[in-house]
Amino acid sequence: MKALKIVMISIGALLAALIIVPLTILAGLFVWLKLTEESDDEAMELDDTI
Repeated sequence: MKALKIVMISIGALLAALIIVPLTILAGLFVWLKLTEESDDEAMELDDTI
């Protein structure tokens, strides 16, 4: 019974990791995209004034 409980906890932790890790990566990519998008707009504005 104790081994079954350990297996179930392990499976639950694995499923949680499979959900949390990709969401964290996607959130990081989204933030990076937003930060680089703003700097690209500023660079384009500087090019227009030259």
